[in-house]
Amino acid sequence: MNYHESFCVKPNPHERIETTIHLQAEHRPALLGTVLSDTGKPVENALVTIYKSGCASQDDMTIGTVYTDNLGRFAFGPLEPNHLYEVKVFKYNEHSRILEQSINNP
Repeated sequence: MNYHESFCVKPNPHERIETTIHLQAEHRPALLGTVLSDTGKPVENALVTIYKSGCASQDDMTIGTVYTDNLGRFAFGPLEPNHLYEVKVFKYNEHSRILEQSINNP
């Protein structure tokens, strides 16, 4: 079972904030990951896409797409138990660019 809770807080000057977090067990599957460079540094703004795999009998179906955060993290869920998923990660080099070309018919 996974347990997780996260929140942000921005206190005002001289303010004391008290909170209680109640974690509930999460029974649904989820995929949490981190994208790292070849030098082990987090990769920010990598495009991560998850597909429900058809295993050659059907086409893969896109389930979701996210960009990694500044720590290279991403998450997908909830997922369906006992299904095969494929994850693809894309990150363009800063020096790459895409050119569109048009073909003129004579």
